[in-house]
Amino acid sequence: MTPQTELSQLFPRIEPLEDADPELVALGERYWSLAGFDAETGLPRWSEKTSAIDTGGWGRRHYVIAAAGTRAYLDGHACPSCGGPLSLASRTSLQQVCLGEEAPPCADCTPSLAEHVRLLTDPKRTAKREATREAARKRSAYEEAHATWEQERQAAVADQYPLLFSEEAELPGLLHAAGVRELLTALALLRYAPSATPLTALTDWPDPLHPDLRTADNLIHGTRTAGLLRVHSSTPHVAFVWEPASFEEAVQEAGGDLDTLPTPALGDGYYPRRARFYAPYGTSMGTAAELMDTRLTAALAPAALTTGRQEDLLVLATELIAEEALRYFDHRLVELNLPDIPENQQNRLKDAAYRVAGARSLGQVYNLVWQATRAAAEGAQKHPRAPRANMTTHALNRFESLAQRACEESDWTPKPFSEIAGLGLAAMTRVLFYGVLDQPPLTTSLTDVSAALPPAARGTAPCPEGIDGSLALLHSHPDAWEPEETGELLRGLIELCEEDPDWHVDSEVIRRGAAQLLGLHDRLAPVLGPRHATLAALAAASLLDGRVVVQGESVACGPWIAEHFVRHLTKDLLIQQ
Repeated sequence: MTPQTELSQLFPRIEPLEDADPELVALGERYWSLAGFDAETGLPRWSEKTSAIDTGGWGRRHYVIAAAGTRAYLDGHACPSCGGPLSLASRTSLQQVCLGEEAPPCADCTPSLAEHVRLLTDPKRTAKREATREAARKRSAYEEAHATWEQERQAAVADQYPLLFSEEAELPGLLHAAGVRELLTALALLRYAPSATPLTALTDWPDPLHPDLRTADNLIHGTRTAGLLRVHSSTPHVAFVWEPASFEEAVQEAGGDLDTLPTPALGDGYYPRRARFYAPYGTSMGTAAELMDTRLTAALAPAALTTGRQEDLLVLATELIAEEALRYFDHRLVELNLPDIPENQQNRLKDAAYRVAGARSLGQVYNLVWQATRAAAEGAQKHPRAPRANMTTHALNRFESLAQRACEESDWTPKPFSEIAGLGLAAMTRVLFYGVLDQPPLTTSLTDVSAALPPAARGTAPCPEGIDGSLALLHSHPDAWEPEETGELLRGLIELCEEDPDWHVDSEVIRRGAAQLLGLHDRLAPVLGPRHATLAALAAASLLDGRVVVQGESVACGPWIAEHFVRHLTKDLLIQQ
């Protein structure tokens, strides 16, 4: 008999056991499925590795599972124990036969195997196993329904925010109406996002957009509201508020029935730092981003800025220097293992940072932060038993003192620090100083920025259209009006209605509306300042629903009053279009 013939006799003959569970039979047949024998070693090659055979909750001992459902007989071989046909107890048994070793006892003559099979097929364990498998089936159904629900949410985002491009001709008007903060935010997003097609979500940036993460959300939303950017359809659904808010809530609403889950619907809010945006003015995301970059650069050129916009630029520069300093202060506390500044003392720290930011460069303010926190660390070493919160307060006190000295003593020149390792500047800080001002951010003070600004451009303003148009006009042309005149104009309108009731058919309605806006303005002015109080009163005018007759038509009095005083505030610069 040739070796090939001998090997062919070593293929086991598989027989299912009577009354065995069909699943055990199927698993046994897979376990004993032999692909052949290795040409060099003569050892068996199995069709599947045991690790690839999912037992479906029957356990990890594949040979026991196989013995509970099948017998694998080697014809021509006898069991050394009982003398009957040799039924293999495991794959190892066949390997022993192939190696010419003494044949092991058959499966029925192996007491330990018989005991394992008995335990495996015990009715009590079967019930427990069925319960486990049922739980697994439910879990699988839950996970599948969850995945489908998440896909529906992503599809809803794509439907709500399709990729749309607008005419380039729309862009100049938007740039004209947007504020300096929105323009700079858009430019920073375009230049510092890891990808601009679409813009990478801020949560995936290596460095922040703005030194204060909480401010970044408002900046992005403001830029989107100004029409400079749009939400991209690939934005992850987790960037939005949903109804129901989560899959768990959806299951609860459906009473646990996965077949009657409510369809996810987009809510009113979103999380700007998680969203992806794109520049929409052009023929593609790439060309639109390039065009937007070019137009933003031109709009932010210092020589193109009006007096009001140059003032806004200085305010923004102060904010960025101060917030970078605050960010470094927090970084130093973590570095020195000191607790955070208590919430009730945050305003002290912020006031000191903003005050010194108006007098010194960022590099010098970094130096002051380092001195203050170093003094706190040294105090902690000298007084190890003192509460570490006291050391944080000491750092704050020291920083306040140094900031005050820096503001008062112009001849005191702390050495400016270079960029802090591991704390790169925010994108807006970089784009303002490098891209707009062409000045080094760590050695340029607000005084340097102000001195380097060219003469302001003369401002012009289009006629407002409705309250939204009026708000955009006043916001984008702060140099075109004097906020202190708002109270005078509203009082003048009230007096006109009182002294000459016949000047307008609805003068009493106009008087009441103007009085309400004046009262709101006068309450807000001491808190917000006259400029923001004016904008707030103008926005509130839309709530005045009293009717007045204008050119034979009945209209709400609020927009009429708003247009009246906006036209008077900006009468020198309005251009009829």
